[in-house]
Amino acid sequence: MKKNLKCFTLAVAVVSAFVFSACKESPAKTATKANMYFGVAIQPGDILDESKAKLIADNFNAIVPENTMKMVNIRPTKTLWNFSDMDKMVDFAQKNKMMVRGHTFIWHQQNSTIVNQIKSREDAFALINENINQIMTRYKGKIACYDVANEIFNEDGTFRKSLWYRWCGTDLYEEAFRIARAADPDAKLFLNDYSHEEAGTPKAEAFYEFVKSMVEKGVPIDGVGFQLHLCTDYGLKEDALRENIRRFAALGLEVQFTEIDVRMKMPASEADVAKQKGMYETLMRVLKDEPNVSTYMTWGYTDANSWVPATFHGYGDAHLFDKNLKAKSVFDSLVEMMRN
Repeated sequence: MKKNLKCFTLAVAVVSAFVFSACKESPAKTATKANMYFGVAIQPGDILDESKAKLIADNFNAIVPENTMKMVNIRPTKTLWNFSDMDKMVDFAQKNKMMVRGHTFIWHQQNSTIVNQIKSREDAFALINENINQIMTRYKGKIACYDVANEIFNEDGTFRKSLWYRWCGTDLYEEAFRIARAADPDAKLFLNDYSHEEAGTPKAEAFYEFVKSMVEKGVPIDGVGFQLHLCTDYGLKEDALRENIRRFAALGLEVQFTEIDVRMKMPASEADVAKQKGMYETLMRVLKDEPNVSTYMTWGYTDANSWVPATFHGYGDAHLFDKNLKAKSVFDSLVEMMRN
């Protein structure tokens, strides 16, 4: 009897140790085991602060530079390349076995003063060619995918009349993908935008038709990014989201959730907090269900230095960690969904 009791006690101890070990597994490792990327947009200072760097490495297995790779920062003048911050991010990611998304080459904002020197269509092509080749050659094999172009559509489905579009029309967007493919054949190339995630809206339809035309022309595009800057006021139409994802799957393209946050009108009510949690969970559930979605990136991780209040007056608390860097219940829920 004593022998059996001793064996039983040992068995309980072993099982308890196993359960404790499993519970101690980091969310980053949980995401990797789930064969998905659970990522976050970061700033240079995030990895210089030891506590923030640990939080990021423990909880995420992918990063994207929030602003560091945008032209105004990485190439502020024609002759000055500022690779220091991006180098540190890539090194941090490699050290912690994280995937890196590159963001972005073509955008209507945060361009450096170099664009003021553009005098012709040829100048615009030459500048983008230089930028793509310099960056992608430097980080070849280290950055897994890039947003080649970002936010090229208006809400009504027309093309945004950015300086790039005014000089080159849509030709520059397509050529940029070809340039990028030649610079790093192994990197995945994406077209990224916001408010186009639900099939049926003018922007979603225009975005889809343009991407479809790229595929038909043989433009080397691997996928599309759904930013998903959401708001509890408007909710999320899951059926329309799935419909959209599936038609890109039919084109042979991946969909990445690239800039997720869910803002609430402040002060937030209990109903809003519950709705926010449900919207975050819906996106994770959709990712788990849809085979061409494997990336869940949030645009920042803490309410302490969020971009939301300055952009959407009266709104905030959009992220997975509060102002004290404490994980919210929605974060724990997402981790549990990944674990299961």
